[in-house]
Parts: sequence; C-alpha cells; structure tokens
Amino acid sequence: MSKLIDRNKVIYSFNQKNKAIAEVKPGEEFTISTYDCFSGQLKSEDDVISEMNWDHINPATGPVFIEGAKKGDILKVEILSIELESPAVMIAAPKDGVLGHLIEESIAKILPIKNNKLIFSDKYKFDLEPMVGVIGIAPEDGYDISTGTPGEHGGNMDCKLLGPGASVYFKVQTDGALLAAGDMHALMGDGEIVVCAAEAGGKIKLKTEIIRDKDLPVPFIEKGELISTVASAETLDEAVDMATEKMANYLVENYEFDLTEAGLIMSLIGDAEICQVVDPLKTARFTIDKSKL
Repeated sequence: MSKLIDRNKVIYSFNQKNKAIAEVKPGEEFTISTYDCFSGQLKSEDDVISEMNWDHINPATGPVFIEGAKKGDILKVEILSIELESPAVMIAAPKDGVLGHLIEESIAKILPIKNNKLIFSDKYKFDLEPMVGVIGIAPEDGYDISTGTPGEHGGNMDCKLLGPGASVYFKVQTDGALLAAGDMHALMGDGEIVVCAAEAGGKIKLKTEIIRDKDLPVPFIEKGELISTVASAETLDEAVDMATEKMANYLVENYEFDLTEAGLIMSLIGDAEICQVVDPLKTARFTIDKSKL
C-alpha cells in the first residue's frame, strides 16, 4: 500500500517557503488526496456561486519533499492512477470564460459519476477521462505563484494529457522540489472554455524519479509515444509560439535535425494544441508522436 498524503493541508501558492507536509523517496509510490478546485464548497445546484469563498480556489495538497532532489535536477513525476469522488461539479457565470459575455446568469451543475461515466443529464453520459489540472513544484527563489496560475514550475496547466500513464518533468529550484497537486477533472475539453471542467476531488497515485546531468524544456510531458512541450503566456499566440520553439529546440538537441529540418518535421507530424484559455496566462502545448521520429 502506498503512503497516503491527506488533503487536510493544502497550499494556494507555490513558493520555496511552504513547509513540506510529507517526505517521499524517489521510486516510492505515494497517494495524494485532493479537494475539487472549489474546495468542496458546491454541494447543490441551488448553491449561490457569489457566496463562495474565492480565496479557497484551486487548493493543492502538499507540498511533498522529494528526498535527494537538488536545484538543477530534473524531477520526473509519473501519474500512476486517479480515483475520482462523485459527484463532479461545474459552474458557468457571466464574464467568466470564453462565453462569459454571452452568459446571463450564474449556474452550478452537479454531475454524478457512475460506472465510469460522467452523467451530464439523462440523455448525455460521457466516458471519464480523469486528469490533474494543478501539479507543480516550488518556483525560483523569491517567487510566490498562485496555484491558479501556470508557468515553468507547472501549476494550473489544465493539460488533458496529464492523466494516468503520463509523466511530467520539472526543473528543481530548491531542495526537495516541494511537489503539490490538486484540481482533478473527471473530463475536460481542450481550452476549458467556461472556466472549469468536471471538477472532482479524489486521489492521485504518483511516483517520482530524479534525473541529473540532463536538460529538458520544462514543463515536459510524456504519455505513451506522445511527447509534449508546454508553455504559458499572456496571449494564446505567445503560448503557442513558446511551446513550438521549445519542441523545435528539443528535437535539435535530441535528434539529428537542424532547426529548419525540425520545423519541417513538426509541420508534418506535430500538433500545436490548446490546454486552457481561461486563466490570466493562457497555456498551449506542442505534441509529437516520437515513434515517428
């Protein structure tokens, strides 16, 4: 049985001053229990969204001290499994998300999870695609980054690749890395366009590995044969450009391509993809199937 790290201690920002609540060894399996992104505040479709405590959004359980992790190391975090609690919840509200200018009133929606299906209505039942929205480590010294904000440290990337079987890589900035995770989703489309997905609490089983003497364009994701570079910026155009350049440089450094050849290959078999467009910083990824290289 893996070590269970309970959700009774959470953070709302990533920084190097957060005190670790647990310590694990590389290669050791451990399980983090998480709240949904609303900290469990939505219990009914009659709940009033404006009365929620918005200071308690995107709690991340942790941080967890990874034994032996030092500044400059690459930390690999493998997502082994995700166990979701039922129900999931969603909201839509005026001025929030891509459609916020068209939405006239706030609503909360309760979505039961039964038999590996998300029950949207009697008519619509969708297969689960569990993922973790917030996962990251302490950023560079002096930075204090909200768990609702994505960046090179990870954070609120809302990348749908981050489900069971995926590994995400970060560059360690302080002893122990200080890993934290939360904001799990039962299902999310690329973009997360109404400002949230099917938000659910639950448990995520993880395993870490420390990699030395290697550089990666972090955050970097592997899932099966897919590799993906992730970037966040004030505009989606900037985020796409950054993710694309990260992948081009990765291919030049790890395969026998010059930059132009890498670009040609990426234009043939790569995909510039959206993670989320609803945070102050937008997140994009560039994904390629490495089995084709």
